Amino acid sequence: MKNILHIISSARGELSYSNQLSSAILEKLLQQGNINTITVRDLVKDAPPYADEVSIHEFYKHPELYDEQSKHLLSYANRVVDEVREADIIVIGTPMFNLGISTSLKAWLDQLIRAGVTYVFDEQWNRVGQFKGKKVYLAVASGGRSAEGAPDYVSAYIKDVFRNYTGITDVEAYRIEGTMENGFTADYESILKDFNSVTEMP
Repeated sequence: MKNILHIISSARGELSYSNQLSSAILEKLLQQGNINTITVRDLVKDAPPYADEVSIHEFYKHPELYDEQSKHLLSYANRVVDEVREADIIVIGTPMFNLGISTSLKAWLDQLIRAGVTYVFDEQWNRVGQFKGKKVYLAVASGGRSAEGAPDYVSAYIKDVFRNYTGITDVEAYRIEGTMENGFTADYESILKDFNSVTEMP
């Protein structure tokens, strides 16, 4: 039985195409069965805190040096880590903002990634991710359409973060583009026609 973590990061609520696409991915997973729990984390309704002059130092402490102040300042971050640790599948929806991810999703990633927690260093000082074996589905929405051959900054960035700082290498991206065009109609079935189900996870 698989546990799913669904991350919502668009401020547009039910009108959000990234939210609708990530929900369509979730429905595909539910149709496959073998799902134990679904945890929904709406990063707009429960926004991640931004690091400040005090809290930033806690993120660079080794876990062995945590104290009561660390426990307080890292409470949100620890919840983020626990939710990712307990998930087998992570579904993330994000709009594209100026070729990047949403502000709330970037803040969530900053809460998640910590040395000694999501990754450690081996004897050669290579990073070793601690959350291997999980599956990530990305649902990315953009108002315009990418030019032919243009890089996918959003998917590439998220894939690199997960690979380098958590050890999660199985990241699959689905995109919906042109949402600002006159008469635009979303066709999620077409976008997900080649969806790889949870049963195909290694």
